[in-house]
Amino acid sequence: MDRLRAELLELRARLDKSFSPDTALNGLPSDVPSTGHCAAAAAIVWKTLGGSLVSTSLNGMSHWFNRVQADDQLLDFDITGDQFGYPAVQIKPAEELYPHTHERSPDELNDETLQRATLLARRAGLSEVAEALEKRRR
Repeated sequence: MDRLRAELLELRARLDKSFSPDTALNGLPSDVPSTGHCAAAAAIVWKTLGGSLVSTSLNGMSHWFNRVQADDQLLDFDITGDQFGYPAVQIKPAEELYPHTHERSPDELNDETLQRATLLARRAGLSEVAEALEKRRR
């Protein structure tokens, strides 16, 4: 889990420099740069580390994050939890991070989300991830 945490912290640091209103859902301005970026960030994490896309409802809003098998444990992790007052990077056993979660199909990533994720990945210097996300839009 230490290796996963290190990868997620590095990825979040790259995204921190790239979050902006034009990569946020509906251009949401906020004092917390990750606000409105959960699905785009989850798509980037999914393309980077594999695993599954997962969502729940937080504060009446759909919130996307990721799930991965690490060794013998299924883990949920979120790199945009700070928009809800949680630590920016969280990792817990599946179903313990947030209540009422459900796995999402990558086909549920709509064109708008994929467009934002592609732009965010490019700005973060993740060109291979950006290209893979762009291909999903076609």
